Amino acid sequence: MSLASLVRRTALGNFVQRSAALPPATGQSTDLFSIDGGQVLLTGFYGYVTVAIPNVSLDFDLALDPDDGGSDVALASLLAVDNKPAGTWLRLNTTAGGALVDSLNVAYGMQLAVPIALDAGDIKLNVAGGGAVGTTARVKWGMSYVPLDTSARVTAV
Repeated sequence: MSLASLVRRTALGNFVQRSAALPPATGQSTDLFSIDGGQVLLTGFYGYVTVAIPNVSLDFDLALDPDDGGSDVALASLLAVDNKPAGTWLRLNTTAGGALVDSLNVAYGMQLAVPIALDAGDIKLNVAGGGAVGTTARVKWGMSYVPLDTSARVTAV
């Protein structure tokens, strides 16, 4: 393990990243990460636009779809992402369930002020709005976490 990886792991916990991918179509969702084997403490979360999102009406939100069959739990509410250029960072709000926050070229507060405990399930991205995602936009997602249960782990989907 590199020194940078060791420092990051000590400060934030384990890190998992999903390759840049086309967001799902409007009205659809996609699983970003799967939490298996128990509960985790989410310590950081981000999205990074690698290829610009077109100038169409699009909204993103994030939710936990728990494995126990319960209802989805909002992690971040709607953020209009239409016309976001490459280099835009998306992060969770300081208020749990608050709107996603975006900024160009720098992301302040990717580490959560108050970590969030999550049950086993899937963290999913929901896309809403009237526009079409198109075929070029790409967003890379990443998160850091600390296992609360010995066998808990997170994988990119």
